[in-house]
Amino acid sequence: MTANSEPVRPAAPRASRGARGFAPLAGNSQRAVLAVLVAAGIAGFAAALERGEAARAWQAYLVNLLFFLGVAQGGVVVAAAFYLTQARWAGAAAFRLAEAFSGFLPLGFLLFWGLYFGRTLIFPWVLHPVAQKAAWLNTPFLFARDGIGLLAMTLLSTWLVRVSRSRRARAWATDSSDIAMPPPAIRRLAPALALAFAAVYSLIAFDLVMSLAPVWHSTLFGAYFFAASFLSALAAMALTAVILRGRLGPANAFTMPKVLHDLGKLVFAFSVFWIYLLFAQYIVIWYGDIPVETFFIVQRVYYAPWAPLSYAAVILIFVVPFVVLLGARPKRTPPILGAVAAGVLAGIWLERYVLVVPSLSQHVVPFGWIELLISLGFLGGFVLCVITGLNMAAAAARWELPAEGH
Repeated sequence: MTANSEPVRPAAPRASRGARGFAPLAGNSQRAVLAVLVAAGIAGFAAALERGEAARAWQAYLVNLLFFLGVAQGGVVVAAAFYLTQARWAGAAAFRLAEAFSGFLPLGFLLFWGLYFGRTLIFPWVLHPVAQKAAWLNTPFLFARDGIGLLAMTLLSTWLVRVSRSRRARAWATDSSDIAMPPPAIRRLAPALALAFAAVYSLIAFDLVMSLAPVWHSTLFGAYFFAASFLSALAAMALTAVILRGRLGPANAFTMPKVLHDLGKLVFAFSVFWIYLLFAQYIVIWYGDIPVETFFIVQRVYYAPWAPLSYAAVILIFVVPFVVLLGARPKRTPPILGAVAAGVLAGIWLERYVLVVPSLSQHVVPFGWIELLISLGFLGGFVLCVITGLNMAAAAARWELPAEGH
């Protein structure tokens, strides 16, 4: 090669390369177990309706829908953020990992429409309309605007994931030796998706959470809600990376200390961002001391049986990650990072539960076999939907490493 020759860019790995010699993460037996979980969830939901516990069934349904939709949609937005910031520190594996959860989005969109059948038990304003808000809080308009928003998010996310998995995008992700921009289609889709996420998930927060206590309002609640969804996706990515690290053998991207370290830093940073938004919302309501605003906080923070659950959520989402992940070594230690990430996910599920259920069950914590079975059913359905994406992430971790990792 002469002195005037241009450097040769590495070719994108063939898609089939990752498949050769790679065993799927879930075989028939694992899929059967997940199918049993789904069946148990459906059976539990049906049994609750039969036993006159329909209110509890629909509350658990809404809590899990909000949680798993947040993880799935948050993951695609994380991938968009990686493109916008040119984050190629883990090669294509980081993008495939973030996109893996997108498989649940079509099912989540369909499950959203199931709320229509439980609307009288979920939304108090259906049977007791609020005159001042009737133009906004009415069944046709709510399902129309939220359905259109979720459909737009699902289509945008599917489009971004499809372009992201193209050969050109994979070549860009695995070569961090230059400052080249991502493919043009991604440069248009990524910011559009990020802006749509902020708008649509703020709307979901207002309609599916805030409207359960229809006289309460908070202008910051939308940002707080979608930030927690983003954090839940980062925690799910960190936990999945730790699991895949041990299952894929020594030569994979998740064995690189910098990859776990960076995932740990993201979980740490957005945990701090979450508590910032929580406190910013709390301090304004506390300082204003207006009853129509404070009742929502007082019920959850100062009185049993909800106060312990609220504090537990804060401990799991912020206190533990802040204390444990403050140093570099814990972020690089798989058992520590995995345990913290699992705790954050549990905390965000609990936070969704505390946001939803006290508005509908003020003095009793309804948690038993109904909530457990429905939650397991959602978990089984979620994992079944994301297996294909996880297999792609595993293959990318083995074969599409960043350039300096080869």
